[in-house]
Amino acid sequence: MSAATVRGIAILLVVAGIYGVGLLTGRAMVGKTFAEYREEVALDVIVDQAYFTVEQNKLNTQLANLSQLHQEEKARAEAAERKLLADVQSGDRRLSVITNGCKAPAPATTGSLGDAAPRAELDPAHAGRIVTITQDGDEGLRALSWLQDYVCTVCEPEGASWSFCGR
Repeated sequence: MSAATVRGIAILLVVAGIYGVGLLTGRAMVGKTFAEYREEVALDVIVDQAYFTVEQNKLNTQLANLSQLHQEEKARAEAAERKLLADVQSGDRRLSVITNGCKAPAPATTGSLGDAAPRAELDPAHAGRIVTITQDGDEGLRALSWLQDYVCTVCEPEGASWSFCGR
């Protein structure tokens, strides 16, 4: 072997030694083996899953409370609507419209209070159909309100500095 080859091998051994010492020093500085690192990552995943589960349970509770509130509102509104419709159809409650100066037949007018606009009573069957139409509209408005509440509960984070829900 020539002197240059021996020198090359010596330099290679020195570089390999320095590299090995660097790896050992780096591992000692980090202080963790791969197994320890893997355990830490697994623990982080478990903690994240637990947090997600807690947050999901909070959201589910909020949605269940919201659903119960809406069902109670719906039951109250339907009871009031059924009573109104029954009263109108039985004649216990009468609906009338302003005639805007049109001459209504004498028996169809309700009493007048001086300068009040003349009114005409509606037939109970027609009044019932009008009440049914308004009930359908009210149900649509309630459904829209419930949808807005749902979207605000699910999509708007707590403590957000912005709000499109008016909270």
